[in-house]
Amino acid sequence: KTIKEYVVASMRIMTRMGQKILDRLKDGDFVKCLHSVGHPIQEGEKDVPWPCNPKKITIAHFPERNEIKSFGSGYGGNSLLGKKCFALRIASILARREGWLAEHMLILGITNPQGVKKYVVAAF
Repeated sequence: KTIKEYVVASMRIMTRMGQKILDRLKDGDFVKCLHSVGHPIQEGEKDVPWPCNPKKITIAHFPERNEIKSFGSGYGGNSLLGKKCFALRIASILARREGWLAEHMLILGITNPQGVKKYVVAAF
């Protein structure tokens, strides 16, 4: 179950926001993300614990326009489109276009109390 307040708090932590950022984005060179649960509250209707539109869930990537759109999902992670979807899908397109490499990998070094360091790698 998604807790909407938690999602909002997470977005504040995970993203850069505020007037300074809006001023820097005026040139339009950023990934635009739109998320809608697809379940608007009608006048007089009470909010529901899991607003969504499961019959019409759509998540689409438009790398040529640097856009991601999500509709119908009540999953809170989809409201983090700029982090989740951009992480590899759109970043891979941008990387090819701009001549860099997008990876989604982990390299972790762990040192035990005796000073021996071991590495763990993962790709996902």
